[in-house]
Amino acid sequence: MSSLLASDLEQALDHLPALSLLAEDVRRLLIASFVPVEYPFGAVIVTEGDPADAFYLLVTGSARVLKRGEDGDEVPLSVLRAGDSFGESGLLEKGPRTATVRASEKVEVLRLDGAVFSALTASHPEVRSMFEAVAKQRALWNFLRVHSSFGDLPADALAALASGLQRIEVPQGRTIIREGEPAGPMYVIEEGRVRAFTETDAALAFFRTGDFFGERSLFLGESRAATLEAVTDCVLLEFPRELFQRLVADNPPFAARLEERLRQYEYRTLSRVPLDFAAEILPADASVQEKVPPDVADGEVEQAAEELTASDGNVARAKRIRSFPHMYQLDAMDCGAASLAMVCRHFGRNVSIGRVREAVHTATDGTSLAGITRGAQELGLDSRSVRASKTRLDEVPLPAIVHWRGNHWVVLYAVNDGHVRVADPALGLRKIPRDEFTEKWSGYASLLAPTERLAEAPEARTSLAWLVPFVRPHLRKIGLAVLLAAAAAALQLVLPIMTQVVVDRVLPHHDLNLLYVVLAAIAGVTIAMTGATLVQRYLLSSVAVRFDVATLDFVTGKLLDLPMSYFNTRRTGDIERRLSGVRDVREFLVQSGVQVLTSLTQLAAAVVLMIVYSWQLALVYLATVPLYAGLMRFSARRLRPMYDSLEEAFGRYQSAQIDAIRGIETVKAMAAEKSFRNLMLEQFQSLADRVFRSEFLVMAYQGALQMITFVSLGLFLFVGALEVVHGHLSLGRFVSFNALIALANAPLILLLLLWDRLQLARVLLGRLDDVLEQVPEQGHDRSRLRPVPTLAGRVQLENVGFRYGGPESPLILEGINLSVEPGEAVAIVGRSGSGKTTLIKLLAGLVEPTEGAIRFDGLEMRTLDYRTLRRHVGFVLQESYLFDDTIVGNIAFGEVMPDPERVLWAARAANAHEFVQRLPLRYETKVGETGLRLSGGQQQRIAIARALYNRPPILLFDEATSSLDSESERAVKESLDDLLADRTSFVIAHRLSTIRDADRIVVLERGRLVEQGTHDELMERQGLYFYLASQQLEL
Repeated sequence: MSSLLASDLEQALDHLPALSLLAEDVRRLLIASFVPVEYPFGAVIVTEGDPADAFYLLVTGSARVLKRGEDGDEVPLSVLRAGDSFGESGLLEKGPRTATVRASEKVEVLRLDGAVFSALTASHPEVRSMFEAVAKQRALWNFLRVHSSFGDLPADALAALASGLQRIEVPQGRTIIREGEPAGPMYVIEEGRVRAFTETDAALAFFRTGDFFGERSLFLGESRAATLEAVTDCVLLEFPRELFQRLVADNPPFAARLEERLRQYEYRTLSRVPLDFAAEILPADASVQEKVPPDVADGEVEQAAEELTASDGNVARAKRIRSFPHMYQLDAMDCGAASLAMVCRHFGRNVSIGRVREAVHTATDGTSLAGITRGAQELGLDSRSVRASKTRLDEVPLPAIVHWRGNHWVVLYAVNDGHVRVADPALGLRKIPRDEFTEKWSGYASLLAPTERLAEAPEARTSLAWLVPFVRPHLRKIGLAVLLAAAAAALQLVLPIMTQVVVDRVLPHHDLNLLYVVLAAIAGVTIAMTGATLVQRYLLSSVAVRFDVATLDFVTGKLLDLPMSYFNTRRTGDIERRLSGVRDVREFLVQSGVQVLTSLTQLAAAVVLMIVYSWQLALVYLATVPLYAGLMRFSARRLRPMYDSLEEAFGRYQSAQIDAIRGIETVKAMAAEKSFRNLMLEQFQSLADRVFRSEFLVMAYQGALQMITFVSLGLFLFVGALEVVHGHLSLGRFVSFNALIALANAPLILLLLLWDRLQLARVLLGRLDDVLEQVPEQGHDRSRLRPVPTLAGRVQLENVGFRYGGPESPLILEGINLSVEPGEAVAIVGRSGSGKTTLIKLLAGLVEPTEGAIRFDGLEMRTLDYRTLRRHVGFVLQESYLFDDTIVGNIAFGEVMPDPERVLWAARAANAHEFVQRLPLRYETKVGETGLRLSGGQQQRIAIARALYNRPPILLFDEATSSLDSESERAVKESLDDLLADRTSFVIAHRLSTIRDADRIVVLERGRLVEQGTHDELMERQGLYFYLASQQLEL
């Protein structure tokens, strides 16, 4: 029972202004007919589909208006508050309830029963007229809320506005307002179009449905500043001057809206002054930049599991770790994955960064704390996410992965009073002042400890086994090249022997005949060496070319076999660096491999001759070997991490360059060349700093190598001269030994330089492993997959759900159930971000459902071979990409020998044939990066033709006509209508004209299917589709 009194009833009914139009006796009779009813929180007031048997007026509390979706779940439409009413349309038209109304809190309402209403209207027809006025007023209120710029005004202001408007009709061509007239009413356009111009016929503005005009003169008290004329027949809502002034005085939001509108007028006027008048007319500060308020930027704070305390800890508490393994991140977003990989290596398990990326679900925006924690548990670590107080840093168990500088993950492995030590995936092992660390630490951390399951985590194996099949066919050539190189190296050792003969025998005895023999021998050796070198280099070049082709094809094939998730989580520049690294790896393995064998042969032979000549001098030379070994250790510890860091920096900068080139139109349009140039310079400066440090380190390495060489030479000269002076060594042997040192130093230096290059090759191999160790799109074993030779077009989605990332990521799609018969046209609509494009990608097999199943002709999609399946699915993306090829090549993309008849058929069906015929070379015109640039609409038509070329039974259109004008879209639609008659099609579009003729319209809201039916059925239901459709211009 409601606690409302009779006085409360009358006061509550004051919210119905039309009640005052009734005679006093009828008014009192109507008031007495309302029954107060009370509903508790959550109670259903009316249910969708039930007979509309009463009218309701909310007195206290609030209620939600809900619409039931296809999946049975309720979709919220709006909120009703005290003073709002509903149900008058049902009383007047005797139809079913179009929505459910549920109490959001304790609610008191006044209820007018349908039977009582019928009795009242039978004896007092004016009651019906009153409710018709209420219905009309509500329709007007809905129009203002949905279509006009006043839609976000408070309810009381909007209601006052709606109550005072008067509808008038204006025929086409009639003047509504004339320039210079005194201030009069304001107008809102309900239907039609209006233009504004001055007496000089200069166009000022154009107004459409929902726009309003005439407020300037009313607000400022000025005469009319322009003439407004009806371009079409119009229905206008007239806003009287008295009501306008009252609303401005009583409703600050309404006044604020008008002031904002007047500022826009001034802004637009300034911005439209011709450029050659700007200096005289515009003020110096007329160039306005709108400031974005801070609350526009979205930010997410990762939630920690609980506050860390001194007594917490199921993990071992280490205060300091003296040594810690370091790994550089492969890409900019890999810091979280690299940090976890370092912790795994610290605990004795070498897990690759690529495997860790999969476990933590790294995306292009990096890795979340929840992802690190869940990924660590998957790899076999105990893990907890915490938010610790910065004053209690000493109590954090080590090692710990910490969130630093707002966008970076590092491993904290040592803490003392003044400093902390971190393993930074981007910069290496670092010692940082404690104050600086705590200042930049967010307090979030992941605490980690090993378990027995860690031993089961897959270990990283940088293996060259994948290269063996490419080397095996060339083993004979490589072996011959090695023999030739060894022969050339052995022949070089003849020169020191000839030198000894000349010094010890030719010069003392003046033996010219022996000199001629020596010269002939040297000439012969030189010719043989040159010939052997030329043949060797020819063999290696032929091997290199074939090896490059085979390995690049292999890696490209592996890359193309990977799922879309790989490309979605990596930058373009990083992928390109992996491909370009194949050539560098080949060069090191083939050419440098032969050089290593040759150098080792030459070095060993030279050392043997040294020992034969003088074992004492040979020992002097060998005494420098530990110094060379020290350089090799320096190279492995310093140069490889440097190359790791440099490769990541190059990938980042290359991605920035690609981004700059692709976005050059936006840069130009925004006149942002200077700021963008500064941004690119800043990024290059960061890269240049790394290049400088790396080159300096390499030069220092090479300088140390040269210094050791000079030291060894100096020692030899000193000891050798003593040997000659004391008669232990002949002068000829001394000179010959000097030549042997030169011959030994050359391969030794080459070996050390190749060791330096080995560090770079290991880095590049590590990045190639990121491609090779990935599981192909449908696994390594494709024999279990069923080929798809034909397809009828039946598609079923069974409880389909999808999320990007791991289980902690939100669902993009959830519980989608849909059954589509062959030949059925399905339109997919919904608000931005509702999951439309993701659903289309699921149907194309570009991503796989994380829940549920998709079936084609009754067969589960995962059991089908995607490559053959996609030949039966035509897909047009939002962005129509054209390859650097002819139009024929783009339409028949993937075909070695395009079928001219099918190309023409597809082009005509896509309404592209006519404009292609006007091109210089018609279908042989080259388009794309180095060819003719087509308009957006032309590109879309080529993309549609490409989707139609294989005559697929299923077509997927994702905004396929968004770049076409209405005329072109209509022509394409007419061309496709007959084609789609026997094909299953899924269409995403925002134009009502594109989707209204679909056999079925599917409505998505927040990833869930909430409605489906034909256009007429959904409009009649007046649910979410009705709301979305009511905002379109083409109703």
